[in-house]
Amino acid sequence: MSMDKLRSQMLRRKPLTEVDEDTPPDERLTKSLGLWQLTAIGVGGIIGAGVFSLAGSVAHSVTGPAVLISFLIAGVASAAAALCYAEFAGMIPKAGSAYTYGYVALGEIVGWFIGWDLLLEYIAVAAVVAIGVSGYFRFLLEQIGISLPDWMMGALGTGDGHVFDVFAALFCLGTAWVLSRGIRSVGRFETIAVAIKVSHWSSSSSRWASSTSTAPTTPPTSRSAPPPSSPVRPPCSSRCSDTTR
Repeated sequence: MSMDKLRSQMLRRKPLTEVDEDTPPDERLTKSLGLWQLTAIGVGGIIGAGVFSLAGSVAHSVTGPAVLISFLIAGVASAAAALCYAEFAGMIPKAGSAYTYGYVALGEIVGWFIGWDLLLEYIAVAAVVAIGVSGYFRFLLEQIGISLPDWMMGALGTGDGHVFDVFAALFCLGTAWVLSRGIRSVGRFETIAVAIKVSHWSSSSSRWASSTSTAPTTPPTSRSAPPPSSPVRPPCSSRCSDTTR
C-alpha cells in the first residue's frame, strides 16, 4: 500500500449523512434523557469524590481558603469544555460524543485516537472515584465499630497488609450493573444521587461555614532553614569593630 493511499484512508472523513447508516434502524440510539436527567449527570460529574475529600485536606494542610482559586480555574476549564461539547452537538447532532465529531470533522485517525482516549479516561476516572468511595465506606465502618481484615481494605502497596480493595471493586461492579439496566435507569439513579450529594453539601456548608475561616486567604509559608554550606552569621552588636561588620 502506497503512502498516499494510507494517508488518504487515515484522514478520510465520514459524511454526516452516513453516520447512522451503519447501524440497523432497530439498534439506533433514541432520545431517552430529559433536561433534569442531563443536568443531574453534569452536576454529578462535577461534585465527585474529590470535592468531599481532597479539597478539604488540601485546604486544611496546604492552601487554606486559597483553594477556591483552583476551583475558579477548574470552573473556567469546565465552561470551555461545555462550550466545545455544545458546538459538537450543534454541528453534528448524532450519537457518539467527541468520537463522532472527530471522525466527521477531522478524519478517521483523529476519531480513532479520541475514541480510545475517552475509553481510557473513563476507566481512570471510574477507578479514582471507586477508591474515594471505598475510603468513605471504610471510615464509616470504623465509626460504627466494625473492623475488617487488612487485606481487603486497599490495593497492594497502599498500606500494611493491603492486598485487594474489595469495596472499590464492588463499587465498579455495581456501577456496571446500573449502566447495563439502560440509560433511563442511569438517569433516575444519577438524579437521586445528585440530590443526596447536593443536600449533604449544602447542609454541611451552612453548618460549618464561618467568615473567620477565610482569613488569611493565603496562609504564610514557613521559611526553610539555610543550607549547611552557607552558615548564618550571628548579628553583630554595637561593640563589633568595623572589620568584623
